[in-house]
Amino acid sequence: MIDLQVRLRQLREKAQALPALPSAGPSLGQRLERLRVSGSARPATTAESLAASLRGKIAAPGLIELVRTYPLPLRHGEITVANGRVLAEVAKSLGKFATPVAPEAILCLDTETTGLAGGTGTLAFMVGLAWLESGALRVVQWILAGFAAEGALVERVRERMALAGVLVTFNGKSFDLPLLKTRARLAGTDLLTDGLAHLDLLHVTRRLLHAGWPDCRLRTAEARALRLERPDDLPGAEAPAAWRRWLERGDTSQLARVADHNRADLLALVALMAVLEKPTAREAPLLTSL
Repeated sequence: MIDLQVRLRQLREKAQALPALPSAGPSLGQRLERLRVSGSARPATTAESLAASLRGKIAAPGLIELVRTYPLPLRHGEITVANGRVLAEVAKSLGKFATPVAPEAILCLDTETTGLAGGTGTLAFMVGLAWLESGALRVVQWILAGFAAEGALVERVRERMALAGVLVTFNGKSFDLPLLKTRARLAGTDLLTDGLAHLDLLHVTRRLLHAGWPDCRLRTAEARALRLERPDDLPGAEAPAAWRRWLERGDTSQLARVADHNRADLLALVALMAVLEKPTAREAPLLTSL
């Protein structure tokens, strides 16, 4: 028995003398606790900080509003839009509307969304609207700081659309407007657009300018017809990732570029209307006459 006790003691001493084995790493519980602690230690990034970074304001809890004003005449690329009366005449002609269009009734729309699939799984996290007011083009953008503010965004879009007579978009008949209608229904309301005329410039561009172009995207129309390039533009396809980075990490670095992209799209709609009224061989080289 004594020999056995001596032997056990010797084995323990040898084990203590051996170098420690590499650690298998923290357990799952330990890792989760570290995430919880680090998350609580990180300062909360608020809607107020997002508004400040975008030079906007809080329009409703969790909803950011950006407002920019562009006096007329307005130049975008090589196109100058002289005044609201010209845009009203163009809208009536392109839309083949029977009655005159009031300049203040024109409403341009562009959205930035979480994807291009549409349906109830896609939402517009940024909606940009532009209209004529007091001799200038007023551009207003609403940005969601979180999912809970979607109802407030839908309500503001609904209020502005109720004042409009003609909606101007680029592919809005197939994408932007159906998406917003779906989101409005999910929010328990209706955009009430049944009496709103819709001028989708994608279809007019295909009819008048597209021949000889590689595609009919808005960026292509902007480059070919308006002679404008956006060297530092954030592609629209990258907008969803920019918004996810805000939600997950509070990263605002790319959302300003998304807002710039959305605003430039709205300005392009206005300038493109002027070109589409009477395109020349410069905008559409294959045209013989119109």
